[in-house]
Amino acid sequence: MNDKLAVTIWNYKGGVGKSTIALILAEIAAQNSLNVLAIDLDEQKNLSATLKLTGFLFPSIDIRNSFTPDCANEDYCLYILDTHPTKDENVKAALQFADIVLVPVLGDFNSIMNLRNVFDFIRYCGVGHDQIAIINNSINKYKISAEVERVLSGQGFASAGRLPHSNILVRNIASGNSWDEFMRPNIREPFYNLYSNIWSAFRNMLAGNFNKLWRD
Repeated sequence: MNDKLAVTIWNYKGGVGKSTIALILAEIAAQNSLNVLAIDLDEQKNLSATLKLTGFLFPSIDIRNSFTPDCANEDYCLYILDTHPTKDENVKAALQFADIVLVPVLGDFNSIMNLRNVFDFIRYCGVGHDQIAIINNSINKYKISAEVERVLSGQGFASAGRLPHSNILVRNIASGNSWDEFMRPNIREPFYNLYSNIWSAFRNMLAGNFNKLWRD
């Protein structure tokens, strides 16, 4: 473990918001004057395409489509690894490189049915249980999201954050704007909270405090 934070975002289920979350974390870090390496291992390359549109806004973000552990020796404060929903060698390497693994899920039961197998595979790659946290993504006002939260908590899955659905976010990404352009503070806040929670968990890890790594 060192003072450079590597975050890998993975789920065996597609369409849960991996690339969007990777984009937002990279841009928030850049807004905080950090040098960021975004590594896009997803075959669709959505993260790469979007970051290239906003490159003039965030010059401290570099983008690559391949990964080797040697990149840890380079001058970046944050590494964001977006992955494909497979269990191939690239995904294994990205998980093994990670200090923290984030697993986005949607606010429905279909996205959590295989979550235990997802966590088992991440741990198989050498990641500790406390280093893994789910993100409840695109939550809504309906009762189903609250029930999903209860199920995940009851099964021992730590939560890194809860992100609301935002049409403004979707438009910003599609238009090449900063992720938070024209966004109301109450919608923006959960994304900043996620970013803060990740760094807080990392500091706890560096201090050897695994008792309550993630605040809920």
